[in-house]
Amino acid sequence: MFKKSLLAAVALILAPLGANAQALVDASDVDIIAALIQEEGYRAVVSIDGVGDPKITSSANGYEFVVYFYGCTDGDNCRDVQFSVSFDMEDGMSLTRAQDFNLEKRWVKVYLNEESDPLLEMDVNLYGGVSATNFKDTLDWWVILMDDFIEFIDF
Repeated sequence: MFKKSLLAAVALILAPLGANAQALVDASDVDIIAALIQEEGYRAVVSIDGVGDPKITSSANGYEFVVYFYGCTDGDNCRDVQFSVSFDMEDGMSLTRAQDFNLEKRWVKVYLNEESDPLLEMDVNLYGGVSATNFKDTLDWWVILMDDFIEFIDF
């Protein structure tokens, strides 16, 4: 009798935890990531990159960005993603100016391509999973930081 009562008490205590638990989101299912992006009001077009891994093309505030998937095995079971946007600037960007932005901002980094055009990137480790709320917050930060960069370069 005591055993049944103890088990019932433990079940009552743990029940709310199970009801409130969110499923974890990782990079193994591109369609789930695309759905979360769409839930935030952005388009999400799924395709394949040049090495056979998934990618999602989206846009925010008139600027197209890409979510690349990394750590994949034959295009599946990816471990992390990278948000990326590039800008074709007539005169390019100086390395000093790129470094200035990198020193100011956390989470994103600016790189210059061979023509000195800037690429803004943010790597996101999803191995083991994060909550959908966490992923959506990361997406929100990406859009904020992308807008900050656009303002920084007066694009």
